[in-house]
Amino acid sequence: MATATAKPISGVTARLFDADRIDRELELGPKTARGVSDRQLLWVDLIVTGDPRESPVPLDWLTFEPAEIARAWASPSRPQLTVHGSYFLARLLVPLTDEGRDKPEVLDLAVGPNVILTAHRNPISFLAELNGRITADTTLGAIDSADFASVLVDGVITTYLERTDAILAQVDELDGDALRSRGGSDLLSDLVRLRHRIATTRRDLVAHRAVMVAMAGADFDAVTTKGAGPRFAGVTQRFDGAVDAIDAAREALIGTFDIHMSRTAQRTNEVMKILTVTSIMLLPTGVIAGFMGMNIQAPYSNNDPLIFWVVVGLILLLAAGTLIMLRLRRWL
Repeated sequence: MATATAKPISGVTARLFDADRIDRELELGPKTARGVSDRQLLWVDLIVTGDPRESPVPLDWLTFEPAEIARAWASPSRPQLTVHGSYFLARLLVPLTDEGRDKPEVLDLAVGPNVILTAHRNPISFLAELNGRITADTTLGAIDSADFASVLVDGVITTYLERTDAILAQVDELDGDALRSRGGSDLLSDLVRLRHRIATTRRDLVAHRAVMVAMAGADFDAVTTKGAGPRFAGVTQRFDGAVDAIDAAREALIGTFDIHMSRTAQRTNEVMKILTVTSIMLLPTGVIAGFMGMNIQAPYSNNDPLIFWVVVGLILLLAAGTLIMLRLRRWL
């Protein structure tokens, strides 16, 4: 059975799942991980600060090779998967939002027989939700650690789907703004920012493709116990669905841009129509005014006030006739 230490360690949560329904949180110690039986599952969650290799828990307390874990934690911040005999190490990127800015959080997994280690720098909401969702009396100790790892990977994919849902909600709002012809420059800036967010989210998501394919492979199934391959194959299908969802969000944003451009073209046409009508109405006026202002002997007196009002009336009559003609042709 697993043992406990004399005092808790800051930034460390250790939870023991027992098939006999006596789940509990532990105070991790040097012999805790090695005392876990086959009917138990130990989940150790670390919040690492500073250098990731400086773990709040000595790595030799766990059932993994400390040098391999330290090397994995020091590797570049991109998704990867490595298999080491009876255990495997995985690095995933979890989409987080910090002060209004999207920022991927690195989540390291170490999965061995009956022991799972998760390490990250900042709190990850889906891990806290998972820990809170699991009640104190469950039979999770009976499942394999690789199966529990597939639940964690599925949680990462769900986080990307939640981000995609939020993006689609923003696209719907921009659709309404585009249809209401809200300020063009502001709307275009919003579209550009959202396009950048979609591109960033998709880039972080598809970076997991090699990891997902490897987890669903027959060679990975061979190194995990109890045949966890089908579970990871299901996770891979959800991953493909998440990629399709973010692609659909991108297509929806392109549709919003098309609406915006159509409304902009429509407003431009309306402006041009007004200018054209104004030009048509003023053209006869200019001709008449120019004719009346010619410095030649005319068959009428330029000093007669009646002539002025005749010209004004003629101009108004032509303007009214032009408007009536445009209305009859349904150009207005």
